[in-house]
Amino acid sequence: MLDQISNMTIRNPIFMIILFASIWYIPGIILRRRIVFLKEKKQKQKQEERISSLYPKSKSK
Repeated sequence: MLDQISNMTIRNPIFMIILFASIWYIPGIILRRRIVFLKEKKQKQKQEERISSLYPKSKSK
């Protein structure tokens, strides 16, 4: 019974296309989101550094 179900699943072309597409695209989507997140974080940090260099904090007594 299980052998027949697994055989039908593996030999189904639509299932295999979906399986291979998900294996191919999901890691790419995850990596792209991570790279975009890190890039935006780095840009924000650079922006804060540039703004702080234009407006240095004054020492008040």
